[in-house]
Amino acid sequence: MYSQLMNRVFEQSDSLMPNDTQTVSLHAELFNYLRNTEYFDMIEKGQTYFGQMLQMHLRLQPFKQVMVKAGIQTRQDFGTTGFIVVQPVFSVSIFKKRWRYNLGMLQGTTNYGFIEPMYNIDKAIVNRVENGLQAIYKSRTFQFNNFLVWNEATYRTSMNQERFTTGITSNRVLLERPSIYISIPVQGTLAHRGGQLNSNPTPIYSRLNLATGLKLNFRVNSNFSIRTENYILHSEDFSPSITQPYKNGNASWHTLALDYKRVELMFNYWAGREYQSPVGTQIYNNYNSYNIYEYRRVRHMLMGRLMYTQAISKGVFLDARIEPFYDYEYGLFQYSYSIYLKLTLDKTLGKIKFN
Repeated sequence: MYSQLMNRVFEQSDSLMPNDTQTVSLHAELFNYLRNTEYFDMIEKGQTYFGQMLQMHLRLQPFKQVMVKAGIQTRQDFGTTGFIVVQPVFSVSIFKKRWRYNLGMLQGTTNYGFIEPMYNIDKAIVNRVENGLQAIYKSRTFQFNNFLVWNEATYRTSMNQERFTTGITSNRVLLERPSIYISIPVQGTLAHRGGQLNSNPTPIYSRLNLATGLKLNFRVNSNFSIRTENYILHSEDFSPSITQPYKNGNASWHTLALDYKRVELMFNYWAGREYQSPVGTQIYNNYNSYNIYEYRRVRHMLMGRLMYTQAISKGVFLDARIEPFYDYEYGLFQYSYSIYLKLTLDKTLGKIKFN
């Protein structure tokens, strides 16, 4: 109930096991992806991600409320002879009642629960590991996620600027019954680039995005449900010098989804006026972030999505999607399609005694 799309295939979830104190286990995840966007719009040109990622880490609970992970993450795009990404994985998680605090690798990307215009779904591929700080609260009627991703570090001898993204997602449940679910989500991000350590002339920016809405879920029977989500969004640029076409903007985002067994048919309507998000999915912006001279003040899009998700067996998950949309201002049908296959393995290796 926490994210707009059913993005289980991207999720990297775990939980504290009280009986596993001082137990070492191995987690391996092989994630195969094909995401092709056939976009011809000036706002975003189409691209293809086709390859696979492997994450392996050891997990240890040295104390009752502490979990440590250490390992490696790789990514290879097909058509290349080497790895696009080889990076370490490390995190420390502390659990306290309904709270969880993460330092290092976060439960990030789609795990936050953002809608697509607020946070780019492609980050589940291109930024599979996000490092920083995170606080998560979960109860039956309220969920809260606050995080800081340190995107790029800078040092006294380097010429780049530091970059970070901080944000929150929250969801207040108003009514939860077997046949009906109603909640109010609130979401926000702040993206910043700057720093004082060097003389890099690139302009500093600080850009804020906010969204709030209403979720309703009607369960007709065990196989069929209807969902609708409706949001209003706002973007604001607090930078000392505005380096994009629009300082602030507004948008609305509406969803109707029919879920039958493992097949979901979804319709989205997007209306944006001077809206921009540096960390949102690019197709919803009102200007091209790669070329600020390509922009349109108003955008209206009607989208259709057909999604199939299936747990083939324990540890094997398949997700397939086709997502066409019509851009009213551009007067053209465009589409994307995706296939994801995730294989996971968890194996207990033994115990380590600390006394």
